[in-house]
Amino acid sequence: MIRHGTKTFKLIFAILITLVCFLIIWLGTWKSPDVNHSGDTNIHTCIHSDDRKLHFKLDAGGGNNFDVYLVEHSKQNCLNPYFPSIHIQANQSHNAWVHIVYTDSKAPEWRIFIDTANIDIPGSAYPFYAYEQDFYDAPLWRYYLFSKPLSFWKGHAFAAQVNHQKKSIHCIGGIEWGFALSDFRLRPKTADPRLLNKEHWEKAWQILQEKLPGYSQTYGSES
Repeated sequence: MIRHGTKTFKLIFAILITLVCFLIIWLGTWKSPDVNHSGDTNIHTCIHSDDRKLHFKLDAGGGNNFDVYLVEHSKQNCLNPYFPSIHIQANQSHNAWVHIVYTDSKAPEWRIFIDTANIDIPGSAYPFYAYEQDFYDAPLWRYYLFSKPLSFWKGHAFAAQVNHQKKSIHCIGGIEWGFALSDFRLRPKTADPRLLNKEHWEKAWQILQEKLPGYSQTYGSES
């Protein structure tokens, strides 16, 4: 009886050790999904077909309102599985968006950057994010469970009226949004969107004006 009990204990112990080893290996090699090019790449569809989407109506004053639709963790069949996707609408007149991203990336070139298509790409809005009425974005960063390329990603999306003939830019306001990656957390933690102000725009303009020599800028009720 004792010998049989000892064998059973050793067998159970060996199974547990094996399972623990497999778990450690899995945790050590697990990595987040890559961009899903084979799924639904339409950000609008992925957001508005998702019953979990959040709607924020943010009042910037003076009749200037922003509607923000946010999915905190996009579905697996979307472009950016498990990362946030956003759709922003601004009700005041504008024809372009500027998007400045701030991170604490280990790579210096990704700590502060203008989110825009390369100037050499046909149809690029460089250095603007887009010449559109609505703002859409679906970021994704690859990471391992115990190794993250950054701990925060913060986007500043500004709606603006751009006149290239007069070389002028009028910013009507903007929205801050983003996510955080932390150790031992499997998925990103999404931050609630909030309004940006003139100080945020002036900080963004310091970065943007290098790409737009000779342009002037105004903000809000300024003319």
